[in-house]
Amino acid sequence: MVSAQRKIAVVGQGVMGLTCALKLREWGHDVTIYSREEFSETTSMSAGAYWWPHKAYPQERVAKWSRETFEAYAALSADGDSGVRFQKHRRFCLDPDDSAYALDLVDEWKAIDGAAYGIPCPEAYEVMLPVIDVPTFMPYLKARLDGLGVVFRVEEVAAPDLLFPDFDLVVNCSGVGAFHFVNDGRVFPIRGQVVSVSPIAGFDYSIRVYQKEEAFTLILPRKNDIILGGTTQAGRWDREASPEDTELIVERCKQFLPELGDCTLLGTAVGLRPGRKQVRLELELTGKGRPVIHNYGHGGGGYTVALGCANEVRALANDYFSGT
Repeated sequence: MVSAQRKIAVVGQGVMGLTCALKLREWGHDVTIYSREEFSETTSMSAGAYWWPHKAYPQERVAKWSRETFEAYAALSADGDSGVRFQKHRRFCLDPDDSAYALDLVDEWKAIDGAAYGIPCPEAYEVMLPVIDVPTFMPYLKARLDGLGVVFRVEEVAAPDLLFPDFDLVVNCSGVGAFHFVNDGRVFPIRGQVVSVSPIAGFDYSIRVYQKEEAFTLILPRKNDIILGGTTQAGRWDREASPEDTELIVERCKQFLPELGDCTLLGTAVGLRPGRKQVRLELELTGKGRPVIHNYGHGGGGYTVALGCANEVRALANDYFSGT
């Protein structure tokens, strides 16, 4: 524990904001979370999600955060209320996969023959991965924070400096909102649309067909539905669901799992992943006594690196406070 409790504002209540708030509160700090969106409207609530680095850079830092998060999910999977479980994931690479380094970070995987599964491809793998049932996991995290006395405020904050001097530190987990919140023109939206359909009895593994296109194929069973993906539309800010995208996603996924033709369409969700050439995770002094820790730009890898990034945010915060 730190020697004195400090007042910290976390901006953003997606998975990044919640995990950072949890680590900081567990360390004894007084934490308030600000968000311009209701909890249910965050991009994190529209995700699948499963552990695998996707459009997050640089590789060396992302690998470290990913492994720490993998280990944290392994611990959480022992809690039946967390919404985290391990599941077989079959990954069929039609194109070279620039995130295949993730195989070095997991505990269990093997090469498979894609043609044996009806998907001829140069490389394919079966991996045991954490799957995060978002409708369970995110409320689980929020309930833990509520129980620890973390305050939630749905209120738009225009800039970090407006939170001083009321707070001793600001943690910026604003995601794609950092484009305006800290005027970072290097942040861009990657529009992701997914489709939810009714579950298939006995279907207990996920499928990802990887290729270097905006459209991608993901079939991810969860507790009460199956998530079908998806899109990676860089530069698009709109969050309205596209019926055309929905139709294309369903038809593409049916090619690899025909049983989906018997499923009922339950809904669609659209989120804006925070794209950036490199994740920004660093401490910045915007003025005397105005420390801001930035933690954004994780692309499609938010759930994959969240807890590892939160560990680093906590370390940066405590290092700063120990020197003041």
